[in-house]
Amino acid sequence: MKNCLFILLCFMLSAFSAVAQTGAKGNFVIKGQVVDSLTNETVPYATLSIALQNNPQKSLLLLACDIDGNFEATLKSTGKYILSMQSIGKKPAQKKFTISAGKNTLNLGKLYMIDDNQRLDEVTVVAQKPLVKVEIDKLTYSLQDDPESQTNNTLDMLRKVPMITVDGNDEIQLQGSTNFKIYVNGKPSNMLSNNPSDVLKSMPASSVKDIEVITDPGAKYDAEGVGGIINIITTKNLFQGYTGTVRASASTLGRFGGGAYVSAKYGKFGITANYNYNYNNSPWNESYSVREDYGTASREGSILNQSGRSKSQGPFQFGYLEGSYEIDSLNLITVGANLFRGDNTSKTEYAVEMLGRNGSELLPSYSYNRNSRSTSVFGSTDINVDYQHSTHKKGELLTLSYRFSQSPNNSESYTELLDVVDYPLMSDYPQWTINDAATSEHTLQFDYTTPTWKNQTLEVGAKYIYRGSDSETDRRYYRDSIQSWESEYDANSDFRHNQHIYSAYLGYAMKFGKLGTKFGVRGEGTSLNVKYAYDPSMNFKTNYFDLVPNLTLSYQITQAQQFRVGYNMRIRRPGIRYLNPYVNDTDPLNISYGNPNLDSEKSHNIRLNYSIFTQKFNMNLSGNYRFVNNSIEQYTWVNDQGISETTYGNIGRTRSVGAFLYASYSPIAMLRIFTNAGMNYEKLQSTEGNLANDGFSGRVFAGAQLTLPKDFRIDLNGGYFSPRINLQGKSSAMYFTGISLNKSFFDKKLTVSLSCNNPFWKTIKMESNTADDTFNMKTVSYNHARDFRLSVSYRFGSLKDVIKKVKRGISNDDSMGGENENGGGMQM
Repeated sequence: MKNCLFILLCFMLSAFSAVAQTGAKGNFVIKGQVVDSLTNETVPYATLSIALQNNPQKSLLLLACDIDGNFEATLKSTGKYILSMQSIGKKPAQKKFTISAGKNTLNLGKLYMIDDNQRLDEVTVVAQKPLVKVEIDKLTYSLQDDPESQTNNTLDMLRKVPMITVDGNDEIQLQGSTNFKIYVNGKPSNMLSNNPSDVLKSMPASSVKDIEVITDPGAKYDAEGVGGIINIITTKNLFQGYTGTVRASASTLGRFGGGAYVSAKYGKFGITANYNYNYNNSPWNESYSVREDYGTASREGSILNQSGRSKSQGPFQFGYLEGSYEIDSLNLITVGANLFRGDNTSKTEYAVEMLGRNGSELLPSYSYNRNSRSTSVFGSTDINVDYQHSTHKKGELLTLSYRFSQSPNNSESYTELLDVVDYPLMSDYPQWTINDAATSEHTLQFDYTTPTWKNQTLEVGAKYIYRGSDSETDRRYYRDSIQSWESEYDANSDFRHNQHIYSAYLGYAMKFGKLGTKFGVRGEGTSLNVKYAYDPSMNFKTNYFDLVPNLTLSYQITQAQQFRVGYNMRIRRPGIRYLNPYVNDTDPLNISYGNPNLDSEKSHNIRLNYSIFTQKFNMNLSGNYRFVNNSIEQYTWVNDQGISETTYGNIGRTRSVGAFLYASYSPIAMLRIFTNAGMNYEKLQSTEGNLANDGFSGRVFAGAQLTLPKDFRIDLNGGYFSPRINLQGKSSAMYFTGISLNKSFFDKKLTVSLSCNNPFWKTIKMESNTADDTFNMKTVSYNHARDFRLSVSYRFGSLKDVIKKVKRGISNDDSMGGENENGGGMQM
């Protein structure tokens, strides 16, 4: 009997305990936010488990935080519970809490997790991380998670980024277009003014964290940049202490260089510095051109033949120095300076012969040998100051920025003619031409961002730019009669071009469940003043104002799939390279010059995008339609003297539709296969003259990456570009292949890479065709292709704590000239 009473008593106590743990029934909401204990940064997608305190092994509820570390869960009864938290790179953490009757909502506030610094011995990781992330208005490729970035340069890595292609001549395209901008850390400059490919080729990919492809730029971005924006995010996780890298490389095609990178933080002050020196001495490349004239009776059937060789050589170097100071937890100032300088010397040796038709016969009209040497100086000096004020309201930022930029674009050329037979313009040679050209900018900018309601953000800002460009030309002819050089000037010899650009923008972003949208409008006004010192009657002024809208909609199908559609309007303003009236007549039968009367062109773009990303398979598929009614086009004609002239004009009507595919597949952990491909159909028509062209163009880049034990890696790649369509013809098809072998030593601090580009071809034939109703010209060149390269890099130093940098800065992407079309500016 006593045993029965004892058993009954135990049962009643157990029942009472259970009731105490899970008492009153109902819906009780638990919420909170998981953050890092050291940096107070949120921990996205942490895994949470809720169990009773008396039975912690049995989970009652499993859930995950959102991207901002927030979570919300519903429990059915009161009681004492325990919340367990897990996240990669963090130590597991727990939080005990009690739900009481009468309180239906319990906010646990911030729940802290700390980094897991435990180091494991002899662990080899061969799994491939997902490299691509899609957001509402952009796509991000993670270079820091791609092992190939440890030995490659940034230009090589661009070939792997969705919607970006780099052809055999190292020309960059975004969605099949060369009309886009390149930023670094959200801030462009003129550092890529003439040689974007060369700069990115000398920039180690190991110093880059991510590459963002912004295909739908919002209102906060300047309206220029037709194809979108490539934003290169450099490594920002700089910690207490210091770290650095030294590197060197050399190739069999006459290119060598080296550089160093160092980052340090002590207390509230952080500094980053980088320096690169490169020298290029390309081998001689053979080429020839044939032009047939049939536009006028005097030139009917005449043929111009030119054949010879050319080469280029010279150094270029760039560096940057950036310092950040945390005034306090809410105020931050960043000061940076960039310097980029290059000298390029080009040499040409050509034999020229003009054949005239006499009845059915072709007879020599004149001939000569032309030797020329030209030198160009390019680069920029940039100084920027950014002040950022944040508040206790998460995501609220106020930024004030100033930037000064000065970009030289000087050139000097000398041309002489030898073995001249009956050439009518022989008296104009030898010729020596000096052109001093430069652009300077002053920019002031204000940006303000604040969350409004849940998952909603407001952006407003204003900006002012003063941009001054000038060009002075001294053209000298050697006169035998006086045995000295004589200068001649014309109306275009002294040219000034000043712009005042003012803008303001308003943007808004919202997310409701799986639906998201970004929309905004930007107003941009321009005041333009052009002056000619030698002919004031040609001076002119103009003013114009544009409203630039944008809209992007996205739908999150699943956690791994997204669909989005967007519209934006973009503007291209001509810069000094397009406006400069300086006549480049190094080749007296093929001259070129800019057009100071160009207007800005306006482009309308509609884009569709679908993406799916899983652990093994990633794909991004996009399509776009673009139309422009006043596009800036390069065009060529032959004048009455038989001289080919090339310049620019707002003469184009462009219609373009394209599709682009990026896909990668990892059948096993150590292997990744990828492809990046696109196809366009373009229809081009001139508003003046009888020029028109249309057709398809396509490109494909594919490769494989194999990670082997003992820190060995093999990379294979290859690509093909079909001929590109332009207003007066098409360019040559291009193709390339590459293979590299990489090995790391000393705990991955020392990396050695041996690579070969185009092992199957010593030279590659490049051909282009240009024509109108009066002539047809074909140009063929044979460029050296096979290249072996050795690269070595060594990393040193140690890190402990994070450096902060201003999140916003000046972004002058409104000008297309003075820059290369495929990269409007870059700042690091």
